[in-house]
Amino acid sequence: MWKIIVVILIAGVGYLNYTNPTIDDHRDFLLEEMGIGYSIPDDVYDQIWADVDFSSFFVASFMKTSEDSTMITSGYLNSLKLVNKKWLEKKKALIEKQMNGF
Repeated sequence: MWKIIVVILIAGVGYLNYTNPTIDDHRDFLLEEMGIGYSIPDDVYDQIWADVDFSSFFVASFMKTSEDSTMITSGYLNSLKLVNKKWLEKKKALIEKQMNGF
């Protein structure tokens, strides 16, 4: 009986790991939340993610700022949640400013 329980637990953890969002999932989600309908140049794209860290804890993943570790997004079971709307608005303003040549 305990072997069945162990197999079920291993399968459950394996499924959680399989559905854990990747860094690309977090980035795509944030860009979609910004609502930018045009292509971003590579240098601007790199600036967006320069101060961002990604952490994956096997069953959940998080994107946070490098400076003060403020969480930006959290991910679990292929779903992502925006936690820090101020960061998103700040980065969107930066992108629009750079795209307009200011």
